[in-house]
Amino acid sequence: MSTQLINLSLPEDLVKKIDRAAKTQYASRSEYIRQAVVSRLKTQDLDVWEELASGAEEIKNSAKKAGYVTDKDFNRAVKEIRQSARK
Repeated sequence: MSTQLINLSLPEDLVKKIDRAAKTQYASRSEYIRQAVVSRLKTQDLDVWEELASGAEEIKNSAKKAGYVTDKDFNRAVKEIRQSARK
């Protein structure tokens, strides 16, 4: 994995906290910050998947209310909507 050097400005008290935390984990400041960023990005990815899952559940419930029981029903409705939009 290639790396890239970046400059980062942080409040002095935060840097001290990072250094203390990194020391307890026998990590460098850079490694500690890298792990924190990776962890945060993974959390954000999970948030996106949770949003998608709740959206899928909402779509499923709406489809049931509209009488779409199978994928075939849904595909038929999509075709009908597309055909009427072309007219």
